[in-house]
Amino acid sequence: MINLIKAEFFKLKRNHTFWVLIGVVAFVYALANYLVIIDWWQMNNTVFLNVGLKEYNAMEMMKLPLVFNLIISTFAGFFINADYATGTVKNQVLSGNKRRHIYLAKLIVFSLGSIVTAVMLPVITAISETLLLGYSEIYTSVTVVYLLRAFSLYTFIIIAYSSIVMLIASLAKESGKTIIITVMGTIILYIIEMGFVHKYEIVRIIYQNSIFYQIYEAFRPVITFNEIGKNLLISVSTFIIMAYCGTMIFRRLEIK
Repeated sequence: MINLIKAEFFKLKRNHTFWVLIGVVAFVYALANYLVIIDWWQMNNTVFLNVGLKEYNAMEMMKLPLVFNLIISTFAGFFINADYATGTVKNQVLSGNKRRHIYLAKLIVFSLGSIVTAVMLPVITAISETLLLGYSEIYTSVTVVYLLRAFSLYTFIIIAYSSIVMLIASLAKESGKTIIITVMGTIILYIIEMGFVHKYEIVRIIYQNSIFYQIYEAFRPVITFNEIGKNLLISVSTFIIMAYCGTMIFRRLEIK
């Protein structure tokens, strides 16, 4: 298992798409943060504005499922699906490795890569730009605690979402299919959120107990310990369920 994880990390470091994705994400968030800081891009009624972090308004993009989905699904398409295209998965299975271990090793490294691209990069660019442009005074004890709490919860949500995308990528086996399926999924989710959540009680309950709703909860200015616990429970439970389903499916999957 350890050797499989090391092998996945080695492939990750040599994956050109991963480094290109890092560059693109860093550039997009750096530009967005800069435009917000110089007041060229003005945003109202954001959670960051309400906690005294107007310079972080561009980070509202992180809450949009379509944005983090494009990052994570693209990463999955050219990291997970590439192994199916090149025959790497087949070789790993023929080498005598347990399928469960192969899947979990890929999931662990994929989740860490998703954290780097979808969480760490945006946060690092925001912190760097605010400090370099002379806005260090925004970091008070209150705002620092808020940022630590919000982005910690968001990290767990991204890990949970990565397990969902990993399952889709393993079933699709092709990068194009993975990206299309996940994008269509976010569009369907948006339609459900806009058209059905407020009309049907059962849909509202299911939605509010999903990681997609918990994203908004994570960034709320004020949140209770019980709500934090619920947020973590939903994220961890989603990851465990998706990881278990993924390993069960991968054990029966025909690998060519």
